[in-house]
Amino acid sequence: MDNATDVLAALKAGKTTQQEMLGSLSARRQAVEPHIKAFIHICDPVAPASIETPLAGLAITVKDQIHVAGMPCTFGVKERRPPVPENTASAVQRLVDAGATVIGKTSLPPFAMDFQTSNDLVGTTNNPWNLAYTAGGSSGGGAAAVASGMSLADIGADLAGSLRIPASFCGVFSLLPGAGALSGDGMLKKEGAQLRHFARIGPIGRSVDDLALLWAHMSQTVQPAVQDDNRQIRLAVSDGASVMPVESRVRQVFGDAIGAFSASDVNVTSALPENLLVYASWSAYGTIMGHETGALMNPVQRFLARIFGRSAARQSPRFLAPVHNGYRRNKAAYRHALDRQAMVTRDLEAFLDAYDALLLPVCCVGAFEHREPGSVTGPVRNYTEPFDIDGKPVSYLDALTSFATPVSLAGNPVVTMPLGLDRLGLPVGAQLVGKTGHEWQLLDVARRLSGMLPRITAPDLVTK
Repeated sequence: MDNATDVLAALKAGKTTQQEMLGSLSARRQAVEPHIKAFIHICDPVAPASIETPLAGLAITVKDQIHVAGMPCTFGVKERRPPVPENTASAVQRLVDAGATVIGKTSLPPFAMDFQTSNDLVGTTNNPWNLAYTAGGSSGGGAAAVASGMSLADIGADLAGSLRIPASFCGVFSLLPGAGALSGDGMLKKEGAQLRHFARIGPIGRSVDDLALLWAHMSQTVQPAVQDDNRQIRLAVSDGASVMPVESRVRQVFGDAIGAFSASDVNVTSALPENLLVYASWSAYGTIMGHETGALMNPVQRFLARIFGRSAARQSPRFLAPVHNGYRRNKAAYRHALDRQAMVTRDLEAFLDAYDALLLPVCCVGAFEHREPGSVTGPVRNYTEPFDIDGKPVSYLDALTSFATPVSLAGNPVVTMPLGLDRLGLPVGAQLVGKTGHEWQLLDVARRLSGMLPRITAPDLVTK
């Protein structure tokens, strides 16, 4: 399956046409979408874009949380009349202005509130590598569509790992831009509303080159001159096992990748910022998130969320319990959490003075078989069964977020890159974290590192 960069080059060279490219994507979708269930809305083909625009004819998809003018935006919720935004999210509009064509909206859990992707609109999104396994969430539809060849690239969003987890589970790349690098408009149900922290739009693609192509137009920045590929990369690494239980299949793939990097003359150092993966950072993230998302609820809704979520919060001390504390909207606690955030950001920036990037797991587990919640209250799903990680129980939410939310708290840019396949034949990815404002430099490091690993692409035949 071709990546977006190669397809665009073929379009520019006249080796294919937009009609042929759209026809190929449509045929692929007809063959595999009944098995994957990645799409909520499929758009009618449009007339070919002007060849004069830089992304002329490039077909992309957009997570159905992100506004595209004139297209229904369901947020994964079944409604008689889903809202149809009048305006397109700025980050997507820049791609459209450059000639990209939106061919569909991809699936997500209701209100993006799960790390598996299922809803009453289309059902459960399956992992292209094994249909019995989750594609992750909440940008699971987009990652599955890209991995299975139904989309050349997807524009998703991330609050607590929603780009990174699906990219890791589906074996594709994603870019989480640094905090403030892109406008956050067009991600909430109410047009014009934004969260102050954490919610960030970013691309999913099949290669680092695809991320760079999209980033150039989303950010309206120019890629710097290519750095010397002979310059030694300084890479800090941690498999996280000293902080949290991590599945052995994840640690194995992570370790094999580190070995490949070392063999390719990367200067690898086992190191971790001391204030990153600690309880105070998980607590600060949850307090800020709960305080700000709680502002979107009325007092009764916040009270009910805390009451009905008590049991789930007790099971998730690193994620849900701090979020529920944030729902109290205590100003002193919020200010304290913001102070903690500033310290974590400073520490990570200082740490990265000595390295080109920090490599971490995306989460404690690899892609897992579809799980059913123990209970459901509105869009909130309570998963009562913990993961058994090498004999140690870890709650659903803590296993999936403990490495993602501290990085969200810091606000640094992150490339999620596939490291390889685990013993089950499923992809495992990692977070490559760079300095604030250094997205291009991070993409360059990711490009070089990914070239040291075997390339993985989703199987052409989707089998159960």
